[in-house]
Amino acid sequence: MSGSLHRCAVPSGGAARAGLRLLFAVALVAGLVGCEGTGPQGAKEEDRLAIEAVLTDYLPKLGAAYATGDFEPLASGAVPKEIETVKRIVHELEMGESRTLRPTLQSFEIEGINVWRYSNAAVTTLEVWDIQSMASGTEHVLASASDRYRVRYQFKRRDEGWMVIERRIEHQFES
Repeated sequence: MSGSLHRCAVPSGGAARAGLRLLFAVALVAGLVGCEGTGPQGAKEEDRLAIEAVLTDYLPKLGAAYATGDFEPLASGAVPKEIETVKRIVHELEMGESRTLRPTLQSFEIEGINVWRYSNAAVTTLEVWDIQSMASGTEHVLASASDRYRVRYQFKRRDEGWMVIERRIEHQFES
């Protein structure tokens, strides 16, 4: 159907409803498959640059939030629900495992960007973090490692720009 007009016979009754449901399902799948881009170069350049800028600013703040418990700086790049998720994880580490993490971002690379309906984006990154695990309330280092992760983000475009609405580690590579 590349640009040409096609006429279709419209069945009546139950067949019409089934046909419309099928047409709706096909349109929905086509809409999802035909998203703006699947790789960093597939998204609009302005979106790719904007998302990269958000991550460049946000990720060091995320590491600092784990280390210090100061979550306020995360508000410039993430929605409140995501900030609450980070708070919960940090609290569970401190209370359940009696440790504090001091992650330091070494590098990140955008592996893929998929923008759809103008205001949504799925982003996959490869991130390298140096992580020190400290006994809570002390400077005693329990463990230290450099780890590489594949991370999946969900972004939402807001008036103030792209915001992280979810961050999930999909894979930790062997060191």
